[in-house]
Amino acid sequence: MEFQIAVIDLAASGVPLTVANVVAHLRIDPDRAEKMLDRMARDGRVDVDVDEALCTVVYRVRGLSTVTKRPLTHVDLHAWRMQPAHRVASPKSVTLAVLLAALFPGLGLAYAAPLRAVLIWSIVMLFSGKLVGGNLMLGPLFWTLSVIVSALFGGLYAVRFNQEGHRAGLHRP
Repeated sequence: MEFQIAVIDLAASGVPLTVANVVAHLRIDPDRAEKMLDRMARDGRVDVDVDEALCTVVYRVRGLSTVTKRPLTHVDLHAWRMQPAHRVASPKSVTLAVLLAALFPGLGLAYAAPLRAVLIWSIVMLFSGKLVGGNLMLGPLFWTLSVIVSALFGGLYAVRFNQEGHRAGLHRP
């Protein structure tokens, strides 16, 4: 909601709504800015045009009259950036995510994965470990593969966390 208000305020001040301008004025990640502008377009809040002269996508706020151009002030931008809903979490260390997931298969994913994924992986590891882990032939192979797979997913979830700024699934929306 605050993003939409800030974008409409930018447009009202006469700034062309391109991803680059939104990033420069609101100081957010370009992928996040593009994703949120596209969401505004899907919701019908902005129209999407292509500026052939600049070879770039320009978003236009529906129903906005820019007859009076009020300059956007530093105070306005600073106030928007300070909104708690838009604070991006600190990036997660991929190395630490891999290490935790390898040391604690399933449970170690809690560092960066969504809690639902942690719960599912932990239950799978618990039951599979009880069934196969005690077998002298399959047990060591099972635990070795569990550590490798868990470490791989730990790293993937940390990368995804860093891309999105929050816990997110591995699938792309």
